Amino acid sequence: MDKELLENSNQLEGLTASEIWEKLYDKELNSKKHILEYIDITRVLKKNNASEDQIQATYNYIYDHIEGLKDSIKPNTMMYLKNSLKSQLGKYVKEKDPRPVNHFIEFFKKAYPENKRKKGFTWGLMDIRSLTEEQIWTTLTYINRACLNNNLILNANQKKDIVEIIEMSVSKNNIKHINNIRSLKKLTDKLNIDIVSVGELTKVRHI
Repeated sequence: MDKELLENSNQLEGLTASEIWEKLYDKELNSKKHILEYIDITRVLKKNNASEDQIQATYNYIYDHIEGLKDSIKPNTMMYLKNSLKSQLGKYVKEKDPRPVNHFIEFFKKAYPENKRKKGFTWGLMDIRSLTEEQIWTTLTYINRACLNNNLILNANQKKDIVEIIEMSVSKNNIKHINNIRSLKKLTDKLNIDIVSVGELTKVRHI
């Protein structure tokens, strides 16, 4: 281990995640290469009695920087970086996915069991904006079916996340896809929304 790195790793008491990064690495976490290098360096945290809070904060700090690369790296690269982070520090933290839970994505996972997941599944999982109309439709029909057959009761947060995806989908103005969503009357009623035409555009109206 580099002597300077070893010395710095012995001076981490009380430091924030940003201060730990500055002392141990101090290169911008703006590329796959730099993030992987820093993930490798963070192994010293385990060897030098860093607190649980410091390790969790460092984990979150790196995770946030991985998320910050969303527009410049491929989803499978993002998953690789997140898995590398989990491999290095995951067993030392309680929260492995610091992002707020997106309830549509939780339904998306259920709509696509492991034996039905293809390459596009990872893309949708890593970046919700990359969900295809087919993936959105499959997930919405899964939710609608659960409402019909299993008396699924959606809470406010679940409704909010589902409606946001519908709004994103409707904004693309694909009439066939919009009419498919309109056909899920049970679900749109539960969400307290209606899909209406405004001039040449279609929008989601909250009832």
